[in-house]
Amino acid sequence: MRLLLSSLFVAVVAASCIQHTTQEEQESEKFRPQKQIEIKYAEGFEVEYTADYTKIVTHSIQNNEFFRDSVYIQHTSSAKLDGLKKIPFTLSSVASQSTTHLAFLDCLHELETVKGLCGVKYIRNDSVSSILEKNEIKELCLTESVQIESLLDCNPELFFNYPFGKTEQKGFAENGVQTLYIAEYLEQTQLARLEWIKLFGLLFNKVEEANAYFERVEDNYLSLRQKSQSTNKKFIMNLPFGDSWFMPSSKSVGVEVIRDAGLDYYYQREEGTENQIHTQEQVWNDGIYADYWVIIADRPVGYGLEDLLAEKEVYAEFKAVKEQQVIMCNIAEVDYFASGVVEPDVLLRDMLFHTHQISDHQPKYFFRLE
Repeated sequence: MRLLLSSLFVAVVAASCIQHTTQEEQESEKFRPQKQIEIKYAEGFEVEYTADYTKIVTHSIQNNEFFRDSVYIQHTSSAKLDGLKKIPFTLSSVASQSTTHLAFLDCLHELETVKGLCGVKYIRNDSVSSILEKNEIKELCLTESVQIESLLDCNPELFFNYPFGKTEQKGFAENGVQTLYIAEYLEQTQLARLEWIKLFGLLFNKVEEANAYFERVEDNYLSLRQKSQSTNKKFIMNLPFGDSWFMPSSKSVGVEVIRDAGLDYYYQREEGTENQIHTQEQVWNDGIYADYWVIIADRPVGYGLEDLLAEKEVYAEFKAVKEQQVIMCNIAEVDYFASGVVEPDVLLRDMLFHTHQISDHQPKYFFRLE
């Protein structure tokens, strides 16, 4: 009898302990604490952590047109987020206004979550295209504007969009579409743009993966930059449009990666962060002396040096042409504006290869015109 009572007592105590697994404790199991990130380079986003939520804020940088946006990642059901944009701990469906965002999602193995996209036909990465075709994603921008009907059909938990088009933004909100401004392109260094992978890591609950990817590429890039040697060679960039030649700002990330390979930008002393307009005649005169000519442009597949010379006979007088130092990234063939954002170390390695500082490398984005 005593043994039976003792057993009953133990059972009651155990049951009592089990009942102390309250709803609050169950919530903590369901909503795990959000892992944190360190922002080292990026200026366009910030993060606030609390026990109940993580708040992500994206905003304008320096003198760009002002904008500010935010979204909350909910950790517990008790979080007071009424009337605010909030998403679950892990996103399962998204849409995007930029193919660049796909590169970040690809690194985190989250392409399966993409339900709609602007610019499907501009994807140059075959593996990415294959996954998106399998997903039967919707084209959201048959014209310059986002097609709200297509976006609603996607029913994304979050729509990554650009910080412009206030009329469109109002329409998204009125139709219950939650958005987040993504403006990694405003960052002024390669590593700052890459660091936006940490923001996506937060959104998809893949902070560890995002941190690991960033740290690996950062280490590669900084190591390569440290090993590069000043060549005392100057470079010009790109091709004319009409009667004008738009040279990138000396502060642009495109110029940065070439400069980090040891070349000097011909227009380094020009101020401003926007493209600088030059006349064709001015660049023709400068091209006679520039050691390298780096071109990022959309040209037919297989475009070569003869095709370049066929565009303007004067190019034959350029020093870079005479010495076969024309380096081109043909965006009709490679995914420079998307994949290149998450592979700045590969971009730098390409340039080091073409400036004869490394030899064991197969170029991926930049190729010497022959």
